[in-house]
Amino acid sequence: MLVHRSRGIETAGERMSLGDAQIGHRSALEDASDPVAADPPAPRPAEQPATPAPALRVALFYDMDACHAPTGVTRHALAQLERLARRPEVALSVLTGRMTHPDGLAFWESLEDLSRRELPVRTRNLLRWWRLKPWPPIEWWTGPIDWVYSPAESFVPTRQARRAVTSHDVLQLLRYEPPRRREHFARVFDRADLILSVSRFNTELLKEAFPTCRDRVAYVPNGADDLFFEPAPEHERRRVREDLGLPPEVPYLLSVANFQPRKNLERLITAAARLPEVAEGALGLVLIGTGSEDQARALRESAAAAGRRAVIRMPGYRQGPALRAAYAEATALVFPSLCESFGIPAVEAMAQGLPVALADSTALPEIGGAAGWYFDPTREEAITNTLRHLLDDPQERARRAAIGRTIAAGYRWQTANDLLVAALVAHHDRARGD
Repeated sequence: MLVHRSRGIETAGERMSLGDAQIGHRSALEDASDPVAADPPAPRPAEQPATPAPALRVALFYDMDACHAPTGVTRHALAQLERLARRPEVALSVLTGRMTHPDGLAFWESLEDLSRRELPVRTRNLLRWWRLKPWPPIEWWTGPIDWVYSPAESFVPTRQARRAVTSHDVLQLLRYEPPRRREHFARVFDRADLILSVSRFNTELLKEAFPTCRDRVAYVPNGADDLFFEPAPEHERRRVREDLGLPPEVPYLLSVANFQPRKNLERLITAAARLPEVAEGALGLVLIGTGSEDQARALRESAAAAGRRAVIRMPGYRQGPALRAAYAEATALVFPSLCESFGIPAVEAMAQGLPVALADSTALPEIGGAAGWYFDPTREEAITNTLRHLLDDPQERARRAAIGRTIAAGYRWQTANDLLVAALVAHHDRARGD
C-alpha cells in the first residue's frame, strides 16, 4: 500500500549571530604580558544545520484504467509510481484521466493519501486534444512542479515544468506502426526534456531513428516485482495445474505474452508440437496471456492442428502469486517474440530459477545473457531443436538457471527507480546550471 508523505520546501537562509564574534582591542603585547587580564578566546558561533535540499516535485501522468490486464508498459508505470511515492526526496503527485474500469478505480483508491487528481476527461481523449492544442498545462491541476513524468510515450503540456517520457519499444514503432504514428512519436520526443529508454537495444534504435534525441536519453530498464525473487510457497505450487487446466503431474513449457502476432505464438505451437512428448500429451504447453477474439481464434486453430492428444492450454491472464507459481512449476519459459525491446517475463522466469529459451534477436539476448537458450524465431525447426537440447540436458539447464538468477538480480524495480530519480535530478540540476 502506498503511503503519502507531506513534504514542505524550506526557503529561509541560514542566520548567523555576530555578537559572539566581537573581539577586544587590547594589543597582542599587552595580552601576552598579562595572561590573567587577557580576554578569553572568543566563542565560535554555533554551527547551523544545513538547510535540506527541497524535494523534487514530480507529477506522474498515466491512464490508470490500464491496470486491467496490465501490459509491460503499465507494470513499468505502476512499479515506478509505487517507489517514487516512498522517496522522501520526491514530492509526488499522480494524475489520470477519468476512469471507468473497476481495476483502475480499485488501484486509484489504494493510493489513499497520496496527492492525486482524476481529470474530468478520459486519458485517451485528453491526449488526443493535447496533440492538437497544448493547453491546458498540467500545472492547472498540480500547481508548480519540476517535472511531469509520463511512463509511456505521451505528450503532456506544461507551463514551466520539464517533461520526461519513457520509450518502450522503438522497434515495434518502426516495424509495425503506420508512418503517422512515427511522426507523432517524433513530436513527443522533440518536446521532451528527458527520454528514458528501457534497454540498450531500444536506446540504439531510438538514437538512430530520432537523432535529435541523442543528448536527452537516459537508460532506465524494466524489472521484476520483488515477489518473483522469493520462492513460491508449496500451497501455491500445488494449485498450479488445476488453475492452468492441466492434468496432475504433467510437466509443461510456459509462454507469458499477449496474443499479438509479433509475439510469434502460432509458430511456437507448431514448433513445440514437433516434440514427441508434446504431441503425445506427456509435456504440456501453456500460453498465459490475452488478446482479441481473432488473435485467440488463430491460436486455438494452431493448437487443434497439433493433434487431439497434445495438451495446449490458454488459461488467460495471470499476475502476482499465481504467475509466480506458474513459473516455479514450469520446465522452461519459451519466448519467441519477433519484436521485443525488453522482455519482463524473461526476468521474472530467471528470478524463479527457470530456464529460458529465447529468440536470438531484438533485446532478448541483452536481457538473457549467458542464461538463455537461443533460437532463430523465424524458423520452426530452430525453435524445436533448441527445445530438444534444453529438455535433454538437465545439468546444463541447472547451470544456466543459476546464471539466470544472478542476471535477474540486476533487474529489480528499485534499481530502475534509482536510475529514474538520478536522471531527473541530474537533468534538473543541469538546467539550473548547478
